[in-house]
Amino acid sequence: MKRNFIFACMALVAGMTWANDSSYEVIGNQLVPLKETGIRITKEILTIELRENNTAFVDVQYEFTNPTKEAKTVLMGFEADPPYDGSYEPDNLVKDVRHPFIKDFKVEINGTKINYKNALSKVGNFRPLRPTKNWTSENGTFFDMKTGQEIADVAHVYYFNATFEPGVNKVHHTYSYGMGNSTTFIYFLDYKLTPAIRWANKQIDDFTLNISCKKTIKHFYIGAECLPGMKPVVASGKGKVRKTANEYQQEGYVWEVALRNGSVKFHTKNFRPKHELWLRSGFICDPLGTYNKGGYLCGLSGGDLTDLQIRAIRNIPYAARGHVFKDPELKEFFESCFWYMPDPNYKDDTSDFTASDWEYVNFKDEDDKE
Repeated sequence: MKRNFIFACMALVAGMTWANDSSYEVIGNQLVPLKETGIRITKEILTIELRENNTAFVDVQYEFTNPTKEAKTVLMGFEADPPYDGSYEPDNLVKDVRHPFIKDFKVEINGTKINYKNALSKVGNFRPLRPTKNWTSENGTFFDMKTGQEIADVAHVYYFNATFEPGVNKVHHTYSYGMGNSTTFIYFLDYKLTPAIRWANKQIDDFTLNISCKKTIKHFYIGAECLPGMKPVVASGKGKVRKTANEYQQEGYVWEVALRNGSVKFHTKNFRPKHELWLRSGFICDPLGTYNKGGYLCGLSGGDLTDLQIRAIRNIPYAARGHVFKDPELKEFFESCFWYMPDPNYKDDTSDFTASDWEYVNFKDEDDKE
């Protein structure tokens, strides 16, 4: 079936890259990333809850091991790359060093709430930075105000002192953020895994990634090379997982995941990350091939959509919730969609339909509008 899609609007590109936690040193008033030679990452449970309206909630639970008999205090920093969409005033990015998309950042160590500070810092090397007052920014790129030279690899850092008692210590932090979106994807997120190798054991001894979708429906892809040797399993709710051809920027295959009020789990031991985690929604202008609750229906060019395609578009919100089709053409069509998971108990309840769902239901081809 021939499909011809056009963009109904240009979505804001608002991307950021999320980072794991690392150890730091303070030189004067500057933060310098370090390799910690004593403290080990014994365990990490990373949970990402995908919510509607391009938001997500992140919960990170660590177990660090201090092998010595004495307490050790380490300056820890959570890193997040700055936005690069050009919609933020340069002065604001420099003056307010908090990340504009991260909200409600909280951290606890061994059950005690810890105060944190914010700064801008280099990542991935061990050189000190110039003072913040000598920076400026344009379209998310930082420059030295005196020389005009670009300052690469700048990160917003949430930093705090972590006192590790002898033995196992638990570090827990949470935050919410607005995910990136573009003219290609309804949402996307990136999370840096490689800072884990800055700790003493240069790996995460026991690593778990949970991606959940509570009371919503999501269809997305995850780079398989980011999580080598890990086979995802549906841990709760209704879900499907498969390997599929890679249509993104990396080589190899990807994991394709469809969830309805459920979660998927990745797990491995002795994880030494070499790549950063990336997750992408289905294509924004492919309403016949993908669905994400809360995502909007993109415009379709007229004249070459078949009657079946038009009927399918109007029924997508029902199909995504599990409607069992009696119409043989619609039944065959949706059974060919990976994300379709029929539910005989679904009663065509529209109480949770979003504005975009009603756009699907009321869809008219351009020829119909004339």
